[in-house]
Amino acid sequence: MGTETRKSGIEVVGDMPWGTHFCLFYETKEDLLDALIPYCKAGLDSEEFCLWVVAEPLTIEEATDALKNAVPDLDRYLTDLSIEIVSARDWYFQGGTFDLKRVTGGWHEKLARASARGYAGVRVTGDTAWLAKKDWKHFCEYEEGLNEAVADQRMAVLCTYPLAACGALEILDVVRTHQFALVRRHGNWDVIETAGLKQAKGEIKRLNEELEQRVLERTSQLMLASEALREAQTELAHVNRITTMGQLAASIAHEVNQPVAAVVANADAALRWLGAQPPDLEEARQALHHIVKDGNRAGEVIHRIRALVKKAPRRTDRVDINDTILEVLALTRSEVLRNGVVLQTQLAEALPPTQGDRVQLQQVILNLIMNAVEAMSGVGERTRELLISTGQDASNDVLVTVRDSGPGLIPDSFDRAFDAFYTTKPGGMGMGLPICRSIIEAHGGQVRATANVPQGAILQFTLPAHGGTASSRGVGYPFRNITLPASL
Repeated sequence: MGTETRKSGIEVVGDMPWGTHFCLFYETKEDLLDALIPYCKAGLDSEEFCLWVVAEPLTIEEATDALKNAVPDLDRYLTDLSIEIVSARDWYFQGGTFDLKRVTGGWHEKLARASARGYAGVRVTGDTAWLAKKDWKHFCEYEEGLNEAVADQRMAVLCTYPLAACGALEILDVVRTHQFALVRRHGNWDVIETAGLKQAKGEIKRLNEELEQRVLERTSQLMLASEALREAQTELAHVNRITTMGQLAASIAHEVNQPVAAVVANADAALRWLGAQPPDLEEARQALHHIVKDGNRAGEVIHRIRALVKKAPRRTDRVDINDTILEVLALTRSEVLRNGVVLQTQLAEALPPTQGDRVQLQQVILNLIMNAVEAMSGVGERTRELLISTGQDASNDVLVTVRDSGPGLIPDSFDRAFDAFYTTKPGGMGMGLPICRSIIEAHGGQVRATANVPQGAILQFTLPAHGGTASSRGVGYPFRNITLPASL
């Protein structure tokens, strides 16, 4: 609350915090009204309760008329008691004597009522033209106590003193008991700060500078820690890719051996066609064409493997998620077939690209496929089905769904599936899905797990659509459908 500022309405003062207690020295009624009218108007505009205590030579009627010129709908504020204009005699001298505790209690009573009625706070101005010399010491004690009384309250207090009634000692007393004073100098209002206020401002400035330095140091530490965390996450993701590729070593060897064996077979055939009498150049040409095709196929597999195991900084590219899925399926095809899994894909046509690191997104898809295949390896003779589909969700984000027919997740584990080190697999590390979540969230997406019906689990993730040209696969059809083991 102490840092909440309010518009004072007085240009030279500007904004002020709650708990402000300041004073004004005036020579004429015009000086008095020149400051108090905008002060009260700002309070009404800010939905504060205002109390104006007037003393001769200013009357309640004069104060009301002057304020009405600045606030045309003043009657409404007076009717609903948003502002009260009372005489100093009635406020300070109830019972015929000035009672410090009674007056201070009156301020707090006004604050309590204003708070109960929903006002933002209380704004007060009180004049001291009534003050006699015999009451001066007692009133100074009241002013000193008022500093403490309003310090932690939603109150602002402006005390006004007629300059003609104040000698040098009185002026010093007034300035000492307020945070700052307003005086006329060359026709303009000026602020005189007390020694205490100057000291407080200096201390605040020093503390702010110290705080700024600490913030800079802490920010630097957090940046270093954040960078270290990013590096650790990148390293962990890389280790996860290496581990997964190790698990796929046999299947990948099969994927490479198939085109290599075809290359050898076609090379032998080409040699036979060329050695025939006469040489059959057309058959030899066809064999050489197959050699090039199978060589490229083996090269693509090796290229994908190198991309996944290579340790490289994160990239940000336009990514076609359908192509990314098909690239991962090319590496996992043999593993899927070896485990007797029937794989189907439904890749949505006209799917917008997303933006991110292609290798990291391949890692997410690879982890989800491997998890599903491993989960279904223990379902006995029951059909093992894996469906990978793409589309867009209600927010038009790119949506990828991996649906399996494995044992599924128990309901209590859905929320924990992506927690680090949580696993339901014997010997599992529990890091595959947490890494997936960190990658997807770093790309601005979300990941979740739900139950499949009638059996299994559904893992989905979304990625922000990046616009641009949509995927062109399966033009003329709503999906490109792929089924394994029949074909890929």
